[in-house]
Amino acid sequence: MKIILLAAVLALFHADASAAEPVAYITEIHRGGGEVQVRTGADQTWKTPRPLLGLSAGDQVRVVGEARVVLLYHRGDRTVTVTPTESPFTVQPVKDSGGAEQVRSIASSVSQFLLGKQEAPALRRAATRGDGPVMVSPRHTRVLPGPLVFEWDGPDHLRYGVKVVGPDGIVWTQTGLPRASLRYPTTAPPLAPGVRYTWELEVSGRSPQAASFEIVTDAEATRIRALLAGLDRTTQGYPRTTVGVMQAALLYEEGLFAEARRALEEAATTDPREATVRFVLGHVYEHIGLSAKAARAFDEANALISVPGR
Repeated sequence: MKIILLAAVLALFHADASAAEPVAYITEIHRGGGEVQVRTGADQTWKTPRPLLGLSAGDQVRVVGEARVVLLYHRGDRTVTVTPTESPFTVQPVKDSGGAEQVRSIASSVSQFLLGKQEAPALRRAATRGDGPVMVSPRHTRVLPGPLVFEWDGPDHLRYGVKVVGPDGIVWTQTGLPRASLRYPTTAPPLAPGVRYTWELEVSGRSPQAASFEIVTDAEATRIRALLAGLDRTTQGYPRTTVGVMQAALLYEEGLFAEARRALEEAATTDPREATVRFVLGHVYEHIGLSAKAARAFDEANALISVPGR
């Protein structure tokens, strides 16, 4: 009897968990001169949605004026753009589209990322002058084989030094550099895949900064590029910013934070009035330790959501 009762409880728990799993996620919020609101089953009041909000079957989206919102049905291989014509829009359950193993792997990675980034972290802004050198990329990340570019922020009047250190010591160093992106030269010693390296940024009179990176193996790079190619195929016809968010999600889950950052920064430049891409960019910045950039990205996302016409 106890076993039967336990099985029944577990079955109910599983059913509740499945019902609570998001059917779709908000991947774009365009306020324009209008308004976007959602009403969920847990709270029947209309509220302004946050980026990446997970929506369950029965939740509703209301769009007014020139606003629009894009929903990604991650298991159904489709998006829905909600405009005032479709408003209020009710989220309906969809069947898993199935598909090839690669497609399911992509959907799983994207879903895992979106579900884990529902809230902006509480960031404490550092009490600095705001003009000091800051390492930007690569920063505690894996990178794909190919040209390796070092990036940092800082005053233009300073001169910088860059040093690459491996398990056996200094690999390469260069000094007297202006504040500009620096490509690792083809004449420098080759960097081995699967090895953790550290690069250091040095400025006279200041403590050096250091960040790690690792070049993925050729086999890993082939697998990841196949996933990205598969994502391109499965997202034909999707809104461009949503595709950028999905690409960044896939790269993030693969530990390729530098590539995810670049994809999001490009999407933010292409779509300057969209909030979600900045929200996701804030999460990437926060993960790699760029808290000031993260706070700024989250502030920009909030401003685009809360102020009509931005």
